[in-house]
Amino acid sequence: MEKEIPISGGRLNRGRLVRLGDFVLRPADEDVEVEKVIIEVGKVFRGIPKPFGRDSSGRLKLEWIEGEIGELVDEDLGKSRSRLLSIGALLRELHDSTETTAQEVVSTFRDSLDPSGVREVICHGDAGPGNTIFRDGVAFALIDWEMASPGRRSWDLATALRYWGPFRNPANRKPSELLLDSWQRAAWILEGYSASNDLRAETVGLFALNQKVQAEYVIGRIKARGDAVYQEWVEHGGIRRLELDDAWLGGESERLLQGWQLK
Repeated sequence: MEKEIPISGGRLNRGRLVRLGDFVLRPADEDVEVEKVIIEVGKVFRGIPKPFGRDSSGRLKLEWIEGEIGELVDEDLGKSRSRLLSIGALLRELHDSTETTAQEVVSTFRDSLDPSGVREVICHGDAGPGNTIFRDGVAFALIDWEMASPGRRSWDLATALRYWGPFRNPANRKPSELLLDSWQRAAWILEGYSASNDLRAETVGLFALNQKVQAEYVIGRIKARGDAVYQEWVEHGGIRRLELDDAWLGGESERLLQGWQLK
C-alpha cells in the first residue's frame, strides 16, 4: 500500500499537502473555489494539474506533475535567460487562453485579489519559483492555484516579476540573490511574454500595491487557520518578512518605475 509523503514548502498550506502515488492531496477545508479554478482553467490551459475528484476524507486529488521546481539562482546567465523567457511565455499562454473563461465563469470565482475590478484573464496569483515546474529548463506548468482569480495581465505579471526579480527588501534576500540583476531578469520575463511597452510600465507600477494586497491576503488566510498556526508563523518571522517587503516597495515604487522607464 502506498504511503502519503509530506510535500515541503508553501505558506498557506505548509505541512498540509501530501503526495500519494501519482496524486497530490490538498486539505479538505481549503477554499472550494480552488477546485473550480483548476477545472475551468484546465479546459483551456495545458500547464495546470488535472483534478481527479476527492478522496474519502474530502481532500482534493490533483495530478502529480513530474519536473523540477524553479530555482531563483541558476549557475549561469544563459540558463537564467532561457528559463525566464519560458516563464513569460507560459504566463502569456495562460492569459491568452483564459480571456473567455474570466468573463464566462467570473460569478463562480472568489473576489479577485486584483482590486481594479477588471476581469481580463485568469491570474495564477502566485507564479514564483516554488510554484513553477520546469522540464529540460523550460517552464512547463504552474502548481498551487490557491491564489488564482480573475484580474489584469499586469497584476499577474507584477507578482511574477516581484518573485523572480526578485524585487524585495534586501534584508529578506539571500546573499546569492543580492547579486542578481533584477531589472534584466524582469526584462527577460516580459520579453518572453511579448509584453508591450505600456504593459511593462503598468506592471512595474503595480509592484507596491500588488505586494500590499497579497501580504494582507496571506496574513488573513494564515490567521484563519487558528491562533497557534498564526503565532508559530509570526515567531518564525513570517509577518516580519512581509512587512519589510511592503515597506520597502512602498518607499521604492516611484524610483523603481522611473528606473524601468530609463531602461
